[in-house]
Amino acid sequence: MLVYLQAMDSPEDRTRFEALYRTYRGLMFHVANRILQNSQDAEDAVHLAFLSLAEHSLPPELGSRARCLAATVAERKAIDLYRAKQRRPMAELEEIPGCTAPPSDGTLAGAMAALPPRYREVLLLKYYNGYSAAEIAGFLGLTPGNVRQLTLRAKRCLAAELAERGEVV
Repeated sequence: MLVYLQAMDSPEDRTRFEALYRTYRGLMFHVANRILQNSQDAEDAVHLAFLSLAEHSLPPELGSRARCLAATVAERKAIDLYRAKQRRPMAELEEIPGCTAPPSDGTLAGAMAALPPRYREVLLLKYYNGYSAAEIAGFLGLTPGNVRQLTLRAKRCLAAELAERGEVV
């Protein structure tokens, strides 16, 4: 954990990061392991996620916002690691476990669940958790322009999904 704490300037940031680390490291490992199906690779993905979190501003307190952020960053890093391994395959993998949408129930939540994971994550981070495009870009390793474009595409996809379900758009 010392590696992460060295990236922090103030004692407040170190304390917040330490609390985030202790609280969500298990969740982040579970999310990454579900995607990668390999505990060593999951540990690598969690490490990369914590490095990314250490470089950016953290939520002021632990709660649903911090939990969502930690899980999303771990998932993105696990998917990045998975894709990197696909470019250099050692064994064939059929699909990414845990990235399938749950069955829909006709509500907004069901329509959100039907979205591709990347669109769903961007919408949740922006509108549910209130992060700016620049903050989301830092967390996901994208540019702010990419985040804005993903947000636009996600909103269009969500509107199409709601229209298909007969919901008011």
